[in-house]
Amino acid sequence: MLKYSKSSNKTNLHKSIWENELRRKTSRVSAILTSGILIVATVGLAACGAAGPYNENSGLPNTKVTPGLVNPAVTQANIGSNICVIGWTATVRPPVSYTNALKYSQLHSGYNLDGDTNMKNYEEDHIVPLEVGGHPSDPRNLFPEPRNIGMGSYLKDQLENQMHHLVCTGKITLKIAQAVFLTNWEKGYRKYIGNLP
Repeated sequence: MLKYSKSSNKTNLHKSIWENELRRKTSRVSAILTSGILIVATVGLAACGAAGPYNENSGLPNTKVTPGLVNPAVTQANIGSNICVIGWTATVRPPVSYTNALKYSQLHSGYNLDGDTNMKNYEEDHIVPLEVGGHPSDPRNLFPEPRNIGMGSYLKDQLENQMHHLVCTGKITLKIAQAVFLTNWEKGYRKYIGNLP
């Protein structure tokens, strides 16, 4: 039977206090970093004249501000252990608190459709989808995509599912799928799904 001395209990108490303090400081640093990213994104959008290129027929992102970015941890060699595993995207998807704050910042910096800043009218979407190895949280890969236009978020979602299927069944490479979203997803829709509605 082990016996603990008073000095051992004191050490454990100090260790526990130290661990709690470390957790508190880490949470504060995470919050500061998130705020910093959002501030940089907002300043960058304003500086670039971030008005979205949207119109009633096109939901393409402003590539000067949000060019799209891939996740360097996802490669052709390891897709069987990440994007092609059911439920994997949920493990890397950023929290709604982060994406909502970024969407608000982008919309109010001019990245919107005709001055509409109603957050319900947009989906904060990954340019290169998580399903084909897009970067989960970098603001360069997230944009406020209009929902209620001809080429809105619902059509892009269909293409995302199709490209994921093609990559995971070995019909196209990861790089080809990513390139579809890094260039013009509307052209990709025509090629891999069919005529635009």
